[in-house]
Amino acid sequence: MRVAIDATPLIGSRTGIGVFVDGLLRSFQDYIPDEAEYEVATYTLSLKARIRGSTHGHWVPLPARGSALVWRTFGGPKIERFVGDIDVVHGTNFLVPPSKVSRVISVHDLSFLNDSRSDRNSNRRFDHSVKEAVNSGATVHTISEHVAEEIRDKYGAKDVRVVYPGVEQKPAVTKTFPEQPTLLAVGATNKRKGFVDLIKAFQSVARQNKMVQLQLVGPAGDSDQEVDQCIKRLPDDIKSRVHRFGFVKKERRDQLMNDATLLVHPSHYEGFGFPVLEAMSMGTPVVTTTGGALPEIAGEAALKVHPGDVDALADTIIELLANEELQKKLSVVGIDRAQMFNWRDTAEGMLDLYTSLL
Repeated sequence: MRVAIDATPLIGSRTGIGVFVDGLLRSFQDYIPDEAEYEVATYTLSLKARIRGSTHGHWVPLPARGSALVWRTFGGPKIERFVGDIDVVHGTNFLVPPSKVSRVISVHDLSFLNDSRSDRNSNRRFDHSVKEAVNSGATVHTISEHVAEEIRDKYGAKDVRVVYPGVEQKPAVTKTFPEQPTLLAVGATNKRKGFVDLIKAFQSVARQNKMVQLQLVGPAGDSDQEVDQCIKRLPDDIKSRVHRFGFVKKERRDQLMNDATLLVHPSHYEGFGFPVLEAMSMGTPVVTTTGGALPEIAGEAALKVHPGDVDALADTIIELLANEELQKKLSVVGIDRAQMFNWRDTAEGMLDLYTSLL
């Protein structure tokens, strides 16, 4: 079996989709035995990547943003023209190309239907791509049962399969909590990520705890200016305890996550929520919300509040910072929870999905 997989999300700063694609490709190498008789052919949709020499696998000479329009208008060129003969093609980023064989499209969430602040053209493009894939009989892969139900309700899709991503499994250790309490939030500063809610909540937390620090890690998003303005409006003694790191490499981010007292993930909506499980894998307790798939992914291993409830978020953080026993309990159950999401299961699940389409 030869499978073509879109590796375009590996280009540039890694978002959750890039993390998924990287983990999927690595898991095939690490966990699928050679006797499984499969081959992966990656392809890249990016003119810029070609110019920079950063393509992965076969280059498809279409711009990532314009390829959907080309394929929808002309019905081709089929992906086989660029990658050779295949048995299945897997579009990993809301888009799957025309092909003579079975097609799989990964739909990681439906935030594009409600996210008015992000690029509206991109939102429409994602919507059209998913509709086209569903209407043409492609199999839809998604990363949580919550998103699967949304896809069935919105698009009437019949063949929706859930295969969870994994997280890197860390050696079992007892969490060492820092003397200076530190809250960490990881993600792009998009409105739906709830960073403004967290900064407002932090003002209340910082009044109660004179030592607590807040660290924000991740690239600029559609509400970056609003996040900056919200920080600037804080009293000086509290503002000095907010630290923005922007985008950092994985090693640095992991160190910050490991050293934090708590990870706070105040997102209004997630299709999965990688930072939650990544923190749990290190034994770092998590405070998050009930937005989207977060209850499904976090289970009972995190404290959860309603999305956008700033007072509840502040109260929950304050109570957890004051309760060392609860911190230790969440650390232990979080490690157990993270172990339920491993890349071996992802590799086997995706290989089973591909095989079922032959």
